[in-house]
Amino acid sequence: MTQPGDESIAQHVARLARFLVEEDLESVRIERPHESFEVGRTATERPAVTLVSPKAPLAQSEPRVERITADRVGIFHFSRPIPLEGERIDGDRELGYVEQLGIRNAVRSRGPGYVRAILQRDGDLVDYGRPLFELDRD
Repeated sequence: MTQPGDESIAQHVARLARFLVEEDLESVRIERPHESFEVGRTATERPAVTLVSPKAPLAQSEPRVERITADRVGIFHFSRPIPLEGERIDGDRELGYVEQLGIRNAVRSRGPGYVRAILQRDGDLVDYGRPLFELDRD
């Protein structure tokens, strides 16, 4: 059996990655005297859930759904007031922002619609092109 000091860095990282997945964590930070490191993962996209009443007639045409995506790599935050799923957005509104190097880069609705799904959580690390919101356009 190997002692903790006998493990290579790759073995430490592999063990931490398994721990992240098993415990459904986003990151783990290890601190010791004179050293620290953090292992993390990007958030996975949560599926949008749509409830349909069995008695409701089906619409003739599907609503136009638009995905609002991150145009930068950084940390995603909601703007205030926080948008809610099902909320009506009138006009162009800031829904959140991606913080990159301390700079707020606005994420806007780009027009009216209903918030169909919120696909990220406040504080999530996002990559370029990562879906943030889904909007039903009128």
